[in-house]
Amino acid sequence: MLLAGSLCLLYIQASSQNIVLTKSTRQALEQVDSNAIRRDITYLADDRLKGRLPGEPGYQMAVDYVVDQYKQIGLLPAGENGGYTQKVILRKATIDNSSAIAVLKDGTGNADSLVVGKDIFILPNALRASVNTEAGLVFAGYGLDIPGKYSDYQGIDVKGKIVVVLAGTPSGITLPSTLTAHFSNLGSKLSIAASKGAIGLLAVQQAPGGGGSNTITVAMDPEKTTAYSRVSNNNLLAVGRIPHEVLQRMFMNTGKNLVQTSADLAGSKASSFPLTSRLMIRYSNSFRDIESYNVIGRIEGGDARLAAEYVVHTAHLDHVGVGKPVNGDSIYNGAHDNASGVASLLEIARTYKRIGSKPRRSVLIIMVTGEEMGLLGSSYFASHPTVPKEKIVADVNTDMPTLIFPLLSIAPLGAAHSSLEKNVAFAARQLGIEVQEDPMPEEVRFIRSDQYSFVLEGVPALHVKYGTKASDPSIDLVKLTKEWRDKNYHKPSDEITNSFDYSAARKYVQLNFLISYSVAQTTDRPAWNKGDFFGR
Repeated sequence: MLLAGSLCLLYIQASSQNIVLTKSTRQALEQVDSNAIRRDITYLADDRLKGRLPGEPGYQMAVDYVVDQYKQIGLLPAGENGGYTQKVILRKATIDNSSAIAVLKDGTGNADSLVVGKDIFILPNALRASVNTEAGLVFAGYGLDIPGKYSDYQGIDVKGKIVVVLAGTPSGITLPSTLTAHFSNLGSKLSIAASKGAIGLLAVQQAPGGGGSNTITVAMDPEKTTAYSRVSNNNLLAVGRIPHEVLQRMFMNTGKNLVQTSADLAGSKASSFPLTSRLMIRYSNSFRDIESYNVIGRIEGGDARLAAEYVVHTAHLDHVGVGKPVNGDSIYNGAHDNASGVASLLEIARTYKRIGSKPRRSVLIIMVTGEEMGLLGSSYFASHPTVPKEKIVADVNTDMPTLIFPLLSIAPLGAAHSSLEKNVAFAARQLGIEVQEDPMPEEVRFIRSDQYSFVLEGVPALHVKYGTKASDPSIDLVKLTKEWRDKNYHKPSDEITNSFDYSAARKYVQLNFLISYSVAQTTDRPAWNKGDFFGR
């Protein structure tokens, strides 16, 4: 254990570079303050902030609080115009379903109207006030293109077409949980389709009777010419979802059997082909833009060469605001999600400052907006950082650590793709924490938090979640965590009074600090593993 007062020096071997935790560093770790963590969570999750919804006064109160804490801690401003904030324009785009039209046309001139909001759920286009297009349809399996492993696009031409794809990934393909999450994500399928020249994509809903939203929210660049979102693509005109029964209609007169095709695909046998019908789609969008803010502070590095590089800590500052009352309470406070993550980062920043000497690399402490809307603030920052993009070496993300049990094991989502795995191993070893695989791969958590935005920009990144180890081997932590989440996740009951283990919070801060500190102190830059998909 690190914090037992031992005078020995602790090392991490990273290439040829030994990192030493000095006496002042160990003392700073000893001083991690669970009362400060509790205080920050208490303020951020207070009813006065009304659930910290971007664009509302409560979110601005959270921004102001974080800026004040940055100043007290002594962080340098690293936002825009010499300040601590970076403006992010959040655009809500909405389709009026009653005025939208979608028609299937076969080769003989017959038309089959699709009821918008029932037979097809169209996602708005955040860059165009209206869309009016017609194109041929191509069935493209699961819409995947996994280099060296599997492709639904081999042998088919989708240029100028609308592709129709199934949800998920084939059961016959074995992938790490992070890659399964990535390729299952609609955003990935949109990017692949656009890269092949398609102008649109329709995703088949997994469950019968499922609905869809006629709104999306995206982050916009200042010129409002580019949108950032997991559910849109700037190069696609038509994006939507269709129920399985509409796919059956599309298979008519193709000579293909949908049941057999689905079985082939499940067995990883690509089965893509042009459909005989075309789709005409017409709709108009209305836009509502609001201004929100990322909050960015800097701990300046002290190495003449490495100080120009940045290790990033991220946590999302927003939550979901005021919603449907539950037991008379309509304020969704977000104490665990993610006031606890913000409080953790503030205490990590204090730990850096307590050392009394600068880390070799610089460190950014970033509270991002719009995570609950689809990783919008982090997507914007990762694409438009306030420091040179090529100088960002790693992101350590903190989102809803779920501090309800003693911290005995962790699952560092994403670390296995890069040399960050070594940094995690070092940090965990010093604290006596076991490192495990993702215990909940079915929840695709890797793509659901802000580290994913950095991964998509080529930056090694990770997100530390709880593992499965309990003090009593008979306790099923996965089961208990899922039960707790089902009861409290995105509910008004996620309050400061709900199940916090502040000893675990203190240990979590120490762990994440040690991960980033070991990166900051190492000469070699974090690198993707050889041949890793995300490294490409």
